[in-house]
Amino acid sequence: MEPFKGVVGYHVALTRSIQRILRKGLVPTRGPRSRLLGESRDAVYLFRDRDAVDDALGSWLGDALHDVPLTLLRVTVPVSATLLPTNADYEIVVADRIPPDSITNLGTV
Repeated sequence: MEPFKGVVGYHVALTRSIQRILRKGLVPTRGPRSRLLGESRDAVYLFRDRDAVDDALGSWLGDALHDVPLTLLRVTVPVSATLLPTNADYEIVVADRIPPDSITNLGTV
């Protein structure tokens, strides 16, 4: 088993997208921030822990989304998920859709 399958990660989402996410799950995409960071593949990007979330919200992610309501999601990485390599020690990159039953809404941040 790969090291992050079945463990918990965190995803920061636009609050306006939460109802859709809780119905359909997290779908791999390469959004505007991922493209700016040079990501080349659609994926679901998770922070490995709450400290990484706080660091991102206090810097690059908070700067990019400073006027946008955000919600924090707790995500259990499915054991069947395909994980992608990353050079960032703060993230887990998942190639597959993460189903709604693996997601818990922790509220706005």
